Amino acid sequence: MALIPSNRIFHHVTAKPTRLKRVLTEHFKLTEDRALELINLGAIYSNKRRIFEDRELAQGTYLRFHLHPKRFPIEEIDWKSRLLKETANFIVINKPAGVPTHATVDNAIENSLAQMRKVLGCELFVTQRLDTPVGGILLFAKNKDYQAKFNRWLSERNLQKTYVALVEKASPLGHQIHWMQPSERSPKVLSSESRSGWLSCELSVLSCSPKSLGPKNFFQIEVDLHTGRTHQIRAQLAFMGCPIVGDKLYGSTEKSFHPNRIALMAKRLKWPPNEMIELQEPFFLMDSKDL
Repeated sequence: MALIPSNRIFHHVTAKPTRLKRVLTEHFKLTEDRALELINLGAIYSNKRRIFEDRELAQGTYLRFHLHPKRFPIEEIDWKSRLLKETANFIVINKPAGVPTHATVDNAIENSLAQMRKVLGCELFVTQRLDTPVGGILLFAKNKDYQAKFNRWLSERNLQKTYVALVEKASPLGHQIHWMQPSERSPKVLSSESRSGWLSCELSVLSCSPKSLGPKNFFQIEVDLHTGRTHQIRAQLAFMGCPIVGDKLYGSTEKSFHPNRIALMAKRLKWPPNEMIELQEPFFLMDSKDL
């Protein structure tokens, strides 16, 4: 059996000319299949750039290995059926919950962007992001010009982004504003009062109604997102005392929800000049295995 080091990230500098696969099989004692798997996933960097092929390495080459990359269930998904709209400038998909929007640091292949590029055979560019456990409407640009235009609309708040969620307690209605501590770490820390250097987080809760799923009672809400901070909806709802079902990072106590998803979906997107696309039934109501 291969003796894969327990560390998630390893660093190595080649002492002599060699090949990448040889470093993996001889230095880290990996099987050839495991070595090729890591290479194909983009889990290895040479001088800070991903390597996607076995190659010759000069003496002194700096390598970074992500030996335990997080995996995502892309093979279970019919990616063609996820395409909702396609034009010369953009595509809109129904992103599956549990799969990243784009490449992660240790996995460049198992994400929505890479899979849609593969299905359509064209370049695509990120305009917006959904957290990995969140599903729903996601737009990719087909060219840099449209990407820049969409990002400008985003920064000018010319988009309407509506989400639907299940929460464990009833949420107050109306406009909600909090402030988020700037940090790369999660869960995010919020304040109900403005603080120097903290980021404003604004959303509006449009509706809140009881929702029973089998023997369990929750509340289904709709939210318009006005600012797009990382984890914003998740953090704000938790701060308001109504965490999203399944979101253990932010205090959900529901243990039977799907382990790689939370009950939050991007339901509707409106953007200039007169574009609009909407999903009907939330994924967490359609999939009875979630609860």
